[in-house]
Amino acid sequence: MQEKVAVVGAGTMGAAIAGVFASRGYKVAVYSRSERTLDEARVTVERLAGEDVLVDYTGSLEQCVSGASIVSENVAEDVHVKQQIFRDVEDVVSADCLLTTNTSSVPITAIAEGLRHPERVVGLHWFNPAAIMPLVEIVRGEFTTDETVRRTRAVCVRIGKEAIEVNQDIAGFVVNRLQYAMLREALYLVEKGVASVEDVDRAVETTLAPRWSASGPLQLMDLAGLDVVEKVSGILMQSLSRDTGTSAIVRQLCDEQAFGIKSGRGFYQWTADSIASTLRRRDETVQILQKHSASKTAR
Repeated sequence: MQEKVAVVGAGTMGAAIAGVFASRGYKVAVYSRSERTLDEARVTVERLAGEDVLVDYTGSLEQCVSGASIVSENVAEDVHVKQQIFRDVEDVVSADCLLTTNTSSVPITAIAEGLRHPERVVGLHWFNPAAIMPLVEIVRGEFTTDETVRRTRAVCVRIGKEAIEVNQDIAGFVVNRLQYAMLREALYLVEKGVASVEDVDRAVETTLAPRWSASGPLQLMDLAGLDVVEKVSGILMQSLSRDTGTSAIVRQLCDEQAFGIKSGRGFYQWTADSIASTLRRRDETVQILQKHSASKTAR
């Protein structure tokens, strides 16, 4: 019998996740309270999985999750909203249904708390664009069992995603913690006038990104020599940004309603053409690097 995945939340991430599952042979149902969001999700799913796939789009949460063996939750990053969704879902699904949450900031433990079967709740954190990015994070909460993690890994294999396991329910998990550590320093360099927005971006695009696509930061330290890392750390670490709040430049831009591509201005000015070309270049670059990584692994 065809396994059913219930995708709860049909925004950018939910729609793409539904498309990934549909393209891999799962029976898929998608839930949203908004008809407009469901219509937009249909376009995304058909683009990713083809127009012939049978996907159920519904404004009924019960209809969406009924008979599902996997739930993928993608609603707002609000712990109370997510808790209520999972309480409602648990009233409908079977006791062995795998409950995954695509949160990037809400603790998995908090989401699972109070459920009858909190052991089957697990973080399955996707990255945007979900259909292209090769990696997902499997995040354990305090209640998550080894069997739940094993089942989640099996799902990742079936949908063609690499997975890393996050063993502690830590804020930001792994990827976002690494990303925001770098964002903090990038913003600091711009705010202090050390380098321009364009030059900071160029430094990453031309030097750090190619290095990191070939080797992770810990392997790169081995390649450089840990004795060198030790000496440089003694000089450099004390001068890095230690800011703990939101960057002043980000706050200023948000106060000016300059939100990036959604408003036409952020650190850069944006037009429909520049948005389309930048997103296309991003996606093509990720796909090229993914192919290179796959060939490296195969060797």
